[in-house]
Amino acid sequence: MDRIRKKYIRGTTHVRCFGDKVREARLRWFGHVQRRDSEHIGRRMLRPRGRPKRRFMDVVKEDMKLVGVREEEAEDRVRWRQMIRCGDP
Repeated sequence: MDRIRKKYIRGTTHVRCFGDKVREARLRWFGHVQRRDSEHIGRRMLRPRGRPKRRFMDVVKEDMKLVGVREEEAEDRVRWRQMIRCGDP
């Protein structure tokens, strides 16, 4: 029985790799929370309490740098969604 490579399957189903989809979801959630009121529980959760090895905001900032977006750009929802789109072609 021949093996079918993941790359071939993703190409035929038009689905990108799992990491890209996770990055898109993380940035989509960040944009949603960023547009909320500054006293909303989600916004307060972004403030660090303690020091885990890798905080959520550290990962989000790495993702934003990789995609090429800035935190201020999250205010415009439609544009933000277009800029972070990287999951499916």
